[in-house]
Amino acid sequence: MNSKTTLLLPLAALLILAGCGASEPDVAKGPISEDRTTAFKSMMPNFSSMRKMVQGDEPYDIEKFKTAAAAFAEESQKPFQYFQHDELGDGDALPVIWEKPDEFKATEEKFHAAVAELNNKAQSGNLEEIKVAYNNVEVNCKACHDTFRRP
Repeated sequence: MNSKTTLLLPLAALLILAGCGASEPDVAKGPISEDRTTAFKSMMPNFSSMRKMVQGDEPYDIEKFKTAAAAFAEESQKPFQYFQHDELGDGDALPVIWEKPDEFKATEEKFHAAVAELNNKAQSGNLEEIKVAYNNVEVNCKACHDTFRRP
């Protein structure tokens, strides 16, 4: 093999893998971003439990929903203490978080307001109002992800 072939083979392999949908390597995560990820993941069981009832995949159980909503409201506060730049890697957090802190804080506050409204509606027990509030939380989650998180 000549030197051109030696260089072209790895490049060709990379192009083939890229064409087959190979994903880019995971982004670096330091301890702060790992803690943030863990805190977000800890919210998901309650959010998923509520989703099943809102979507009708599981029977609506008012007490179970109230408990999940209250726990979710508490859990949803925790990840935001970890939104600090992590010198060892920010994971999926985009630099725009630190470049536009006021915009990020406004988005965070909208999310917290939506979560509080969901918890309030959950405690009332009106499923139709709960559905609207739940969807508003999802909209706020997506808005933050669209702007401040890697796809």
